[in-house]
Amino acid sequence: MALVLESTAHPPRDRAELVQEVIARSGVRRRVEPKAPAESVDIRAEAWQLGSTGVLRTVGTALTLTRTARDVRRDAPELVGIALARSGCTYSAHGTDQRLGRDGVVLVDFTSPYAFSHAGPRMSTIVAHISHADLGLSADVVRAAVPRLAGSELLPLVRAHLVHMSGAIGELGASPVVTADLGAATADLTRALVVSATGHREREVLGETLRARVVAHVRAHLGDRDLTPGRIAAAHHVSLRTLYNVWGDQEETLAAWILRERLERVRRELTFLPSDVTIFAVARRWGFVDAGHFGRRFRNAYGLTPSEWVRRSRPATAGA
Repeated sequence: MALVLESTAHPPRDRAELVQEVIARSGVRRRVEPKAPAESVDIRAEAWQLGSTGVLRTVGTALTLTRTARDVRRDAPELVGIALARSGCTYSAHGTDQRLGRDGVVLVDFTSPYAFSHAGPRMSTIVAHISHADLGLSADVVRAAVPRLAGSELLPLVRAHLVHMSGAIGELGASPVVTADLGAATADLTRALVVSATGHREREVLGETLRARVVAHVRAHLGDRDLTPGRIAAAHHVSLRTLYNVWGDQEETLAAWILRERLERVRRELTFLPSDVTIFAVARRWGFVDAGHFGRRFRNAYGLTPSEWVRRSRPATAGA
């Protein structure tokens, strides 16, 4: 996480200008107008890079952001924003005005003009920026989806994801694997939302969405010893056959992927293993129930026994 702006750390006369500078550094030209006198602007902005997905969370004085046709002509990044306005907002784009209440979700198309205004005097917003390449969709498909989000049955799922991310993102560790996974899941859900809103490829969209939900569920429950395909299917209210069909185009089976994820979590912890913690205590925390089975799987995956991995890691850790 990088603290982009803490306006109260600066003289009141400079705060509105600092907000403008932060927006300008985002790479997308917009006009920013705080809904408060310049001297009383109070905004905290934090940024995260989740793989190729950028996330910005802002809290404080409400803002109005306007992107004009002239701004679009001067810069038109192939970028999409999926934004959650915790206090509600008004969003105008493509000839429609959307007035959304608490936890309103909007799809921001940076290739077109728009106006976005927070409801009330205070805001709390999180927005994920995803490239068209990562989304795998054309600008035309994105434009078509902007005014139709409310009609998508996937909107509540995406809203729940953004609400959870807004509250938990500050607790993320520094692991590039975990953060990249969260960014990829956000892109997957956004893609599914966009496509479902336009009414195309419904079966494919539902499959992509279920797969993204399964990935998030598994990573949140890796320590559960009864994390089986049957339990996962039940948690998502689908049959085991449906789960396997959705997962069928992946390079490895669901069970093999869960094992690999567990081994990777153990390996990371063993790299910095405290002297008063046993190796199998770490393995047990990530769902392994048999020491012999764990040891064999670890060696097959990394070419070393768990003890050898710890011995190899400790000198480098001690000298850090």
